[in-house]
Amino acid sequence: MKNRAIIMSGPLPPAVGGMASVLGALHASSLSQRHALTLFETGKTTPESRPLWQGILTRLDLMRRWWHLMGQTPRPIAHIHTCSGLTFFLDGILLLLAKARRTPTILHIHGARFDQFLDSLNPAMAALARWLARRADVVIVLSQDWRNRLAERLPGARLAVVANGVPGFSGERQAESGKTPRFLFLGNLCRRKGVHTLLDAIEQAKTPWQLDLAGGEEEPGFTQWTHEQIASRGLGDRVHLLGPVVGEAKTALLAKADGFVLPSLAEGLPMALLEAMAARLPVVVTRVGAMPEVIRDGIEGYLVAPENAGELAAALDKIAANPDQGLAMGRAASQTCDQAYGVERMVDALLAIYNRFPVEHRQ
Repeated sequence: MKNRAIIMSGPLPPAVGGMASVLGALHASSLSQRHALTLFETGKTTPESRPLWQGILTRLDLMRRWWHLMGQTPRPIAHIHTCSGLTFFLDGILLLLAKARRTPTILHIHGARFDQFLDSLNPAMAALARWLARRADVVIVLSQDWRNRLAERLPGARLAVVANGVPGFSGERQAESGKTPRFLFLGNLCRRKGVHTLLDAIEQAKTPWQLDLAGGEEEPGFTQWTHEQIASRGLGDRVHLLGPVVGEAKTALLAKADGFVLPSLAEGLPMALLEAMAARLPVVVTRVGAMPEVIRDGIEGYLVAPENAGELAAALDKIAANPDQGLAMGRAASQTCDQAYGVERMVDALLAIYNRFPVEHRQ
């Protein structure tokens, strides 16, 4: 019997991005069988060109629907996935509405630069952010590193670590002897993800390999900039710009790749990294965010410094030149993912938090 209701908010699939991937993975997990899980869309659903009044009315309607859900019996748990910027304060309104209904509340913080976001706020907004975090019954962060960072910035917040989790890989690896090695970058196109460093690295590579760049545009104009860089550097036969991919298209890319690369300048715990590990790919990532807690240098792949094209090129060259080593790293990555970052382990960690709150029927 599903004796507990969970209302989980955030941007929902098929939206591209880490939060949408997390919500999609949880919805497809055993959490939906063990409890009554309702996903609540908070991503932008109106067109970019919509007038201000339409955006305001849409937001007010969202709050009305949220208020109604918070009044259910038995009393639900409000699990709010959030990130930096205006989104955090808009989600803070959902938090306050849930508190007004005496509903247990969980803030689940994503975002590679959430610490920088807090540091950038003026004193009044910083105080508001701290106050909102203290209102939550639990504030979930993605790693111990993020707990340490936010403990000093959000004093009084009740922090808990729950690592992201991914389901097992559903595709079949496509081994082809003699082909040019192919690396996959999976993430939004922007400077923060290190795309500029990756283009420098492929120019410096001493071993032939190809690169698939898959992702939407995070910074306006960055896709065009990337197109121009590929053309001006003469990399059109080695770098393939694919745009955003989801579902079976993403699975197919992971299946045919020989390795995964994410040379970010800042990260949380990227779902793309965990998906690549589940797909048995050796990985090359930077020493930022939670990634050094996940990847052991030389075991599941290689850790490199951000914005160091030479070190990045050398690491990718090693995997391209030593396919047997790459396969061994991929197996190690898959094992680590299964043991520590499977979606069911994430579910167990969330259930331990949910169980702190008794199931209550409203009078």
